[in-house]
Order: sequence, then C-alpha cells, then structure tokens
Amino acid sequence: MDTPPPSLPPSTLLWPDLLAGAASSTRRLVAAHSCHFLALSSLLLLPLALLLLALPCPFLPASASSPAAPSVSLWYPPDPPRNPLHIPLPLLALAAALLYLAAFAAAAASAHAGFFGRPVRLLASLRSVPASLLRLVITAIPASPLALLPLLPLPAALGAALPVLGFVLLSPFWSIAGAAAVVESATGLTPLRRSCRLLSGARLAALSSFLVFAAGIGVTLCGFGGVAAKTYDAGAGWTGMAPVVVKAVAGTALLAVMMLYGMVTNVVLYMHCRAMHGELAGEIYNEFANMYVFLPFDDGKDSHVVSVVTMWP
Repeated sequence: MDTPPPSLPPSTLLWPDLLAGAASSTRRLVAAHSCHFLALSSLLLLPLALLLLALPCPFLPASASSPAAPSVSLWYPPDPPRNPLHIPLPLLALAAALLYLAAFAAAAASAHAGFFGRPVRLLASLRSVPASLLRLVITAIPASPLALLPLLPLPAALGAALPVLGFVLLSPFWSIAGAAAVVESATGLTPLRRSCRLLSGARLAALSSFLVFAAGIGVTLCGFGGVAAKTYDAGAGWTGMAPVVVKAVAGTALLAVMMLYGMVTNVVLYMHCRAMHGELAGEIYNEFANMYVFLPFDDGKDSHVVSVVTMWP
C-alpha cells in the first residue's frame, strides 16, 4: 500500500457553519448509537446528575419550611442544613469532578469510534476510562484553581460566578483539550497546546458551544436543584410528595441528556477542527485503505482519490 497522502492545507469555515455542522454530526452520532449512549448515561451520568441536583443551588436562597403545616424532608432531619448530604463540600466536589471526567472519557472514546464508523462497544469504552481519567486529571490541573473559588469566604453568588467567568475566558483556548487528551493519548500541557492550535479560527464556535451547554446546565441546576432539601406536606401523602419526585426525575434526566450531548459535541468539534487544519486526510486514508483493491492498471495512479469531511449536513 502506498504511503498516506500529505496533510491538506488548513481550510477556512465560518464559525456558525462549523458550529451547525458539529451539532448536526452530534445528533446523527447519538441517534446512530442511542442504546450505547443510553447505557453509558445510566452508568455514569445519572449518578452525577443526582449528585449535582441533591445539592442546593448557590444562586438561590435556601428555602425555609412553611410553619403553617407539618412537613417532612426527603432527608433527615426535617429542617435540613445547607448541605443535606452531610458530607464535606470538598469531597462532594471531588467526587463530582472525577465522575464527570470518567463519563467524559467513556463518551469521548465512543464518539471517536462512532465518528469513523467503527463498532461502538460499551465494555471497550468502560475499559478505556482508567487510563483516560488519569490523563484528564493531569490535564485539568492548570484549571483546577478555578474550582476552588467557591470554597473561599465570598458571597455564594460571587463564589459560584467567578469559576464560570474563568471557564468562559478559557473556553476559546482549552475547551477541546479533554478530547485531545483522550483521542491522542496525550497528557499534561500537550493537550492544552493542541487545543490552542486547533481552535485557531474556531474560537467563536468553541465559545458558543460552551455557553449554550453551560447555560442549559446552569438553568437546570437552578430550576431543579436542591431536591434533597425540599419538603412536602406530611398530611397530603403521595399528593404532597409527587411534585418533589417528578422534579427530581425530570431534572436528572434533562441534566444527563445535556451533559451527554455536550461531551459528544466537544469531541465532534475537535474532529472538525482537525479537519479544518488538514490533519484528517491521512487518518481517513489509513482507516479505509484496506477497502480499496488495486488492479494491475492502477499502477502509477494516486491511491488517495478523495477525502471528505462533512462540515454541513
């Protein structure tokens, strides 16, 4: 087999077209492997969504129990403290971060395989999590101080807004570093440099993608958060408890779906940025080279006929 063709020169694409193409590819990818991503979400994203929704939202004041009627909380004691899980917040934040990175590692491995039409297997994605998780943790160290800002003695809203502002400023440069760490098996500063290079010319697309999913997740946490601290009328039975249960189920499902689509979109955007920089020609050639049968009269012809990366449906 001939050697792969040289990398194509970088191409230009307007950021709305790039973002729309990534969104369309994400929708097709998830729809083509819906059962796989459903199982992946049930194993990793639903526990993470429950953990996030169990905590009170920092942007909203703690709700007080109504003194007019006796009420019972989903957690004991009936008058819940600010942290109803009775676990130190640093441990909860660490558990949530590790669970999110593990889910991202599995989703990224699945999205990368599905992007090239390879078989997407649940066990293979889960087996790749430990090694990818270690790389993601090391890669996330430069941005970890932002996650410590909520622990400072600041007003709750300010302590929660500062990390969001920091991630907004970093998203046009580092937002696809996690995908680079998983797909390229890189760690440390290498994925960060790769992200900065690949996002050249696509920074607005990366920022828009981050803002869309961050806003959706933030609104969901504000609207459905703190379900563990909610109270219901003890005398009303199931009728009084039903709104809390429905809120917990709907919020968990919505949050898990948004996190899944955000992770897959991040990987697809990474692949599209690589295509814009002409890096996928050789990889596509190697992926499908064994499907091409050379005939005797093919001597002297270029084996690389065409490589197409769809940017728009």
